[in-house]
Amino acid sequence: IFRIMVLTQEEIDGCREAFLAFDKDRSGTIDVWELRQVLEAMGQKPTEEELFQMISEVDDNMSGSIDFGEFLKVIENQKERAENFDDENDMIDAFVACGGKANKEGHVKRETLVRIIKQDFGLTIDIEELINKIDSDGSGEIEFDEFKILLSS
Repeated sequence: IFRIMVLTQEEIDGCREAFLAFDKDRSGTIDVWELRQVLEAMGQKPTEEELFQMISEVDDNMSGSIDFGEFLKVIENQKERAENFDDENDMIDAFVACGGKANKEGHVKRETLVRIIKQDFGLTIDIEELINKIDSDGSGEIEFDEFKILLSS
């Protein structure tokens, strides 16, 4: 299966240096404790549960330790999670700014969204048509799930 590279060559080189620095016994693998040291050196503070989860996600041969290829997968997973987390937080911030609640409850009024898009931002997109497509219950109120779809389209 073809995978899109999540890490840059520079990041991979940095990972190799970190991996080699913490593979104390030069076994070509690092265990959960060495992984913790690597991640802490990279500025992360994983819990024990998170560490075991990270290893179990990539430890294809179930050895309890990971080789460099598996280590890169851990770092890629971490990077993807961080990027997704930011997107979700940005989405919630925008929802709140338009009138929704931070716990994803509440809604944004159709008129509010139209005003923000057309007047505040001066965009010429047909926001009414987009709202009609995503306002599945026809309420004229955009709930968080609908809001997310709207911003992603």
